[in-house]
Amino acid sequence: MKINLRKMIIYYLIGVGFGGLIYIVSLWSVSASQQTVGQITNVVLLSGLIGLISMIFESDSLPFTVQLVIHFVLVYAVILLMNWLGGNDALWNWLFFGNFILTYLVVWAVVYYTFYRRVSNINRKLAEKKRSKP
Repeated sequence: MKINLRKMIIYYLIGVGFGGLIYIVSLWSVSASQQTVGQITNVVLLSGLIGLISMIFESDSLPFTVQLVIHFVLVYAVILLMNWLGGNDALWNWLFFGNFILTYLVVWAVVYYTFYRRVSNINRKLAEKKRSKP
């Protein structure tokens, strides 16, 4: 796989975007009022890392299910690291794992919907172009 710095930056920024949004929603849900610079820095850096991990889906050498399992495990590991760095003593319990799975599925649904719309738009434009050719 060829390293593409532009693509890495885009994936990193998308990860920061999703991570920041999820972080804000989770802070809102527990009525958190203050955050430290360190906590925000951890979210930005580690969310960007999750974005980079998502580049695994660019690979053609692994089946999608293997890519998905690897992605899930690595993202979960990064989330555990983020919680540990944030001072969360209870790193693992069923409620946390359930919330992680729910969040993971919601993010996947958004990504899938966005991808589906983009592909549908491209296919529509190709069909229009094909019809307009004599």
